[in-house]
Amino acid sequence: YIIPNLLMQWISRNSNENVVGIAYRSTKLPANALGSRGINVVLPPKVRYEEMANNEFCPNLAKIFKFTLPVSWQVLKTVEYVPESVAQSDRENLSRRLRRRKNRELTGSIDDEILNIYNLTDFYKLETCMDEIQVYAHIKP
Repeated sequence: YIIPNLLMQWISRNSNENVVGIAYRSTKLPANALGSRGINVVLPPKVRYEEMANNEFCPNLAKIFKFTLPVSWQVLKTVEYVPESVAQSDRENLSRRLRRRKNRELTGSIDDEILNIYNLTDFYKLETCMDEIQVYAHIKP
């Protein structure tokens, strides 16, 4: 944890540099996984002490991103929401394909195959629910 901390401090203190953050792959997914899923991004605030003392959030980052209100995923999971964006037949087809591959292709841990079946996971369902029913807005620094 020392090296990541030093990197974050360096990024925060060097406001003239083009480096604004660090992206790295999750250790829970295969290193050769394609696509943007499983990528963690850390964007430390680039602010002076006075700005930190006067604001709850980094003013620069607050202007860049839109957020939803925080919600507990355990609470959201209790909502029986049916997403618009994924038809039931898509899930059924993916489930059927997964069962057919059971003896042939699905080897090793299910964690290794999670990107192929992401649309069947609670994470996907909750992500879709939040995307479709929550309002995104800028936060006040």
